Amino acid sequence: MARLKHRVDLCADCGALEPSWVSLNRAILLCDECCSIHRSLGRHISHIKFLHKGPWNSSMLSMVRTLHESGANNIWEHSLLDPNNSKTSRRKPQSKDLLHPIKEDFIRAKHQQLAFILRPSKEEFCTEEEICRQLHSSVRTTNLETSLRLLAQGADPNYFYKEKGTTPLHVAARAGQSLQLELLIANGGNPSLVDSNGYTSAEIAKMAGHLELSERLVETMYEVTDKLSFFLCGQKPNHKAGQHLIIPEWSGESDRSEFSLEARNKLQMLPNHLLEELVMDVYDEVDRRETDSVWLSVASLPDRCAVPFLPVNPRLSSTRNQGRQKLARFTPKEFATLIYDLLIEAGHRHKLACQTPLQDPMVSALRREQSGKFGSQASDDEPLYDSVASDDDYTIFSSDNMTRLSSAPFLDNKKSMTPIAKGLPSAVEVLRKQLTLSEATIKDLREEVRSLQNTVERISVENRELKTMMQPKPSDVVINGHTESEEISELVPSLDIKTAGVRANQRPFSMYETREGLRMPSAWSTNMSQTKGEIDSIARPCTTPSFWDYSGTSRPPREEVTRRTGQVTKRIQELWMAMQDPNRRETFVPCAERIRVAVAELTAIFPQNPVEENVRAALRQLSGNTGRLQAECAGLQRCTSDPDHMDRCLQQVRSCAYDIAKATKLLVTQFQNS
Repeated sequence: MARLKHRVDLCADCGALEPSWVSLNRAILLCDECCSIHRSLGRHISHIKFLHKGPWNSSMLSMVRTLHESGANNIWEHSLLDPNNSKTSRRKPQSKDLLHPIKEDFIRAKHQQLAFILRPSKEEFCTEEEICRQLHSSVRTTNLETSLRLLAQGADPNYFYKEKGTTPLHVAARAGQSLQLELLIANGGNPSLVDSNGYTSAEIAKMAGHLELSERLVETMYEVTDKLSFFLCGQKPNHKAGQHLIIPEWSGESDRSEFSLEARNKLQMLPNHLLEELVMDVYDEVDRRETDSVWLSVASLPDRCAVPFLPVNPRLSSTRNQGRQKLARFTPKEFATLIYDLLIEAGHRHKLACQTPLQDPMVSALRREQSGKFGSQASDDEPLYDSVASDDDYTIFSSDNMTRLSSAPFLDNKKSMTPIAKGLPSAVEVLRKQLTLSEATIKDLREEVRSLQNTVERISVENRELKTMMQPKPSDVVINGHTESEEISELVPSLDIKTAGVRANQRPFSMYETREGLRMPSAWSTNMSQTKGEIDSIARPCTTPSFWDYSGTSRPPREEVTRRTGQVTKRIQELWMAMQDPNRRETFVPCAERIRVAVAELTAIFPQNPVEENVRAALRQLSGNTGRLQAECAGLQRCTSDPDHMDRCLQQVRSCAYDIAKATKLLVTQFQNS
């Protein structure tokens, strides 16, 4: 207390005395006026909590106090404090300045745009991967300021270090750094993520002997349902005793209207990922209502700085943002009923999942990926940057900050198969409806297969007709696959995009053909046997050799191979960027077509049968996977709105793109090593 009396706390944004609000993820203290602007920014930018009221975890409060007293605000105002920075002419507002627009503009620039944080120079530039690895190393120490600075510069608190098989939360848990864990979780760290051995950070802390830290991590894993239960009945589950969910007794009469029963039915039919999104939105609304209640009781000007609904989060879709804002229109009774139904549904799904906690689907996918890929785990105390990139450059692990829903077993087997509310279907009926949807999907896929088979048959007929049309006349002298009447320039390969298409008498060409043109019929073989000596003398014209004149001693130029493989890689990256937004499905087919053209240009400089086996294998992979990619992109563009079906289609497209990239890399490596 003596130390606190000698130290005067100031608002981090305007310098006002005795601030009473905290921004958890920024680790700063705020006055009432500045706090009102932070609340309008949204919890995804600044998570506000009252300092002197409400439940506080001791380690979380210690984290905020430690960073505040060590000057964490200097991280967010670095360029303002740098005397050598002449570009920044902005002045920090004072406590007596107007809230609008002076303080508001400064706070938005400081926290929303991050205009004043330390930006590395061109000589000191670090990639996002390097910054994440620095955070991975920093969290095993007590240096909270370094970790906060790295988070401000864009480090991912959920970054998975492939070579070591851990995330920053696992490293901090093993080292017993409770304050580092609080900082990571406040900035989006997900304690449900597992390492390469399938352990969560709570399990790692328990194995390392940090029992209190392990219990704290278990609490953070159940933070969502704990907050919803506390909002309804003012109680939290006893996680130490194995109780992970409290469903309070509903004192009022349950709404039995047809509308409410239909709403509960829709809630029960939601897929897991949509239910998790709804619960996260309700969690944010609960936090807004609790903060608003405290705000009205303690703030100096409560009506002037109200936040009537959840602020817009640009990372979410406009539809979801509108739904989040509509939660503010629920009356207290309606909102409590919604929370009660969500807790019931969470427990019910937990029971149907065979005693397994409901968690983020991305966490489950990551667990499956890690169990097959990252079998060995290097020590987190080893030096950084001791490995090179692997072949999985095109594999993307997306690990968003989603809190998993879970609950303890509280229903018996008989009750788990009964309806949740009167008029709702039982679990058997739900499964029957899901089976019907699956059968409809299978029927659609079979129709697509039949359509593709018809297309293949039609193309085969066209190819046979083209081969018949291209047979040479008996009166023509066949030389090297062409008649005497043809010009030498007609020997240009059909896949060379830059030279094809300008000849009026050239036939259509397929995606990949050999450089010698179509294989000739028996007449070609007869001419070859009759004029063997002459063929040897005219097999190679006396003109300048071209890229497709390939033998054991002549190879395509290395620069040309590098340039054309670069084009293929660029087109794959364009497809990869388009796949990040599933709503842009109409761009998948054009991206696949551009990849086909780039692959055609690359294969145009190689003959049918190269000498090296690696080159032949790479060309076969390019030809086959490019056709697969076009078909999968066309199927993905036509796929239904079923998320599971779309995920399967996306996985097939990723697999094709990765195989094409791997074959391209094999070609580049073959020519660089030779």
